[in-house]
Amino acid sequence: MKVDCVRNRLSIVFRKLGRLIGLHPYYFIIIPILITASFSAFIFNINTISNVIELAFADSGKVYNTKKFIDKTFPFNTSKFFDPARYTHIPNFVFVIFTRKGGGDMLEKDVLLEISSVDQLIKNITIHHEGVQIGYSDICARVREKCFENPIIEKFSEIDNIVQRKKKLKYPVDIDPLTYSYQIYSLNFGAVIEDENDFIQTANATRLIYFTDDSNKKKHDMIKRWRTEVYNRIRNHQFKHLMCFIDNYWSIEQQNVHLVENIKPMIGAPIAFISVFTAVMCMSNNWAKSKPLLGAESVVSAGLAVVSSFGFMSVVGVPNSIWNITIPFLVLVTEIDDAFVLLACWRISNPKHKVHKRMEETFGEAGISITLTSLTNLLSYCVGIMSSFPLIKMFCYYSATSIVFTFLYQITFFAGCMALSGHSEEKQRQNTFRFNLEDIEYSTTEEETSTDEPTMAFFRDKLGRILCISTMKIIVIIVYFLNLSFGIWGALTITHGINYTKLYPQKSVITQGIRLYYNSFSRYGFPYQIVINSTLDYSDLNVQRNIDELLKKFESLPHIADSRFTVSWLKYYKEFQNHPLAKYSLRGYNMSVKQDFLDGLRNVFLKFKSAEQFTNDIAFNSDGSDILTSRFYILVNDTLSQAAEMEMLKTLWKIADEFDFPVLVHAALTSLYEQGIIIGRTIRDLFWITSLLVMILCIVIIPNIVVAFLVAISVTSTIVETIGYMSLWGINMDIFSMMSLILCVGFCVNYPAHMSYAYIFSLYQNPNERMKDSLYRIGYPICQGSLSTILGILFVYRDMYALIVFVKIVFLIAIETAFHALMFIPVVFSLIPPFFLVKANNKI
Repeated sequence: MKVDCVRNRLSIVFRKLGRLIGLHPYYFIIIPILITASFSAFIFNINTISNVIELAFADSGKVYNTKKFIDKTFPFNTSKFFDPARYTHIPNFVFVIFTRKGGGDMLEKDVLLEISSVDQLIKNITIHHEGVQIGYSDICARVREKCFENPIIEKFSEIDNIVQRKKKLKYPVDIDPLTYSYQIYSLNFGAVIEDENDFIQTANATRLIYFTDDSNKKKHDMIKRWRTEVYNRIRNHQFKHLMCFIDNYWSIEQQNVHLVENIKPMIGAPIAFISVFTAVMCMSNNWAKSKPLLGAESVVSAGLAVVSSFGFMSVVGVPNSIWNITIPFLVLVTEIDDAFVLLACWRISNPKHKVHKRMEETFGEAGISITLTSLTNLLSYCVGIMSSFPLIKMFCYYSATSIVFTFLYQITFFAGCMALSGHSEEKQRQNTFRFNLEDIEYSTTEEETSTDEPTMAFFRDKLGRILCISTMKIIVIIVYFLNLSFGIWGALTITHGINYTKLYPQKSVITQGIRLYYNSFSRYGFPYQIVINSTLDYSDLNVQRNIDELLKKFESLPHIADSRFTVSWLKYYKEFQNHPLAKYSLRGYNMSVKQDFLDGLRNVFLKFKSAEQFTNDIAFNSDGSDILTSRFYILVNDTLSQAAEMEMLKTLWKIADEFDFPVLVHAALTSLYEQGIIIGRTIRDLFWITSLLVMILCIVIIPNIVVAFLVAISVTSTIVETIGYMSLWGINMDIFSMMSLILCVGFCVNYPAHMSYAYIFSLYQNPNERMKDSLYRIGYPICQGSLSTILGILFVYRDMYALIVFVKIVFLIAIETAFHALMFIPVVFSLIPPFFLVKANNKI
């Protein structure tokens, strides 16, 4: 069997398809239109999810599995017993942050009175739900049958004493050593300065939090509507002494929805621009050869593919995210490149042949090349589907489907339009020929008889001649290595994780609120839960020492508060044993005996009202003879950056893995911190897996190891260089840049693959002549595709981090890929001895 059997068989299939399209073009135009019309009806039923933040958390992996285990082992019912420390996810709450107008201490009477009035305003806000008035008391999280109350509001009866500092508030938490009850003042106060005894001296920010009962799914819709009503009322409220900033997450969600609604009408603008642009780029010096309508029809083909893709996804029930609004722009500016390749191959086909014969030649020449690039694009999105983030999965599902439909419509709808255009060209040529026979003074200029397109010939005669110079080849190689060096340097220094203070313009209310939140309330955030997932004898002094050692190791880390703020049921149980009350209640129990230790814990200690909270931290077996799992808490202190949060999480994991018994680490915001860690690993996997798949595809379709290796090097270099320049351009490695990089992997294969295919199957034997010929065939389509990509993507630009990232990365990809395809690959091929390259067995 010949090594190029796959390519030969594909070539035969495409030639037959091209011939069939040339003979019956209308069928290939009408059928795709009918398919699109059928799928378009389902777009209106598509399930679009607007909460991007939830979709940005991993739905598999270490954090996800730990959270799932904790939720199952220690179920948390906010309708019965609420405690903010026991959340394993970002809670469903309402919060409002206040600062004084002009700045200053919040512990002033006028300020606190206004905060109290806002509290009353929020609690009195109601909505109508199924004919019933719903307020905070109906949906609140409850503590012993009462709605959760802000600690500062509970102390409001002592407002004068608080202002005069007669009533001291201990920061961040005030724990009663006798009753174990506590007040978490870090919930309400931020930017705090304490005295030597941890009592608040000044607080420059105040926060009111209203936790809701999100354990009851029936209340979720009510909570969402009530929250929206609260924020709308607060935004319109006139404050006398206060400046108000509402929930960052809700503001981001609303801003995203608003942005998408503004972008939707803009889809028409790039469609019009790209249509005009491609029409101009498809013009020639000969009107018969000019194809302005084909330029517009390539855009129509891409539009039909996007509509069919979204309709198909709606039919199969794949949910959609609001960020998929970028996909039509992506397909429009990146996937019409293959149309340019088809058109270029049409132009170099023999104009004396019939249309069906020219279509056969065109598809035989271009069909394999566009199949290769479409497959590599599809593979990159399929690799992205394996990501842990639902937002990226949805993006890749819809993008992959769009790629499939775009390819199918290019070889059917657009090809049919090409055939019709070819028939029109043939008629014009015949009419011109008759006219010229009747003209006695008929003369034919060189320009009219030449089959060369000036735009295509430019890349052969100008760029090709320049690249044939030995000095220029050396310069191109040097530029490549300099470019790659800068890319590697930037990639090694890139920042991981989302910087929330960069998501929106610096002067926007959202950014000010996010910055205030991080600067004022990130000092003592949600605590880390330390879960020991092993059956241990807690009465054993050695076990107790091991647990103390574990907690001390955690407490010794930077950004972890000291032992005063560690919550341990074991510590409090041991202290209780020395309490005077225990001498009576624990009489007859021997704490060094396992069963007595457990009976005293279950039947005495946990029965006290003040210790009831710990029942949710201990999981007994069915008969109470063993503790299967237990939980402790350590408090985070002063993590003021995403990098510090990620490093802290990795260090906590490392310490947990060093112990003999299994230890799990989790916090409500761990999913947020994990993003940067997972994304870096995912990009590396995407990087190697896709490069390997590209090599395999190239070897199968273009059976030459040198070509496959060179295309893989080009893809790898483009990814590294793009990541490097991302870092130098102020872009982080986060979920938004990851979506664009998945596009990068597929897109950066297109042009190098087209150029490699054109070079390897050129009939010329001299390397420089083969380089010129490949530039003639594919150079102009690459230029067309790069320009349309760069200019078209500018329509998405908004002063918002996610869209700025999108535009910057697509721009970098287009530039880097064009350089590799037009200069680096042709030059390297020209330096490789012809012996290592497959000789062409097809005619030009």
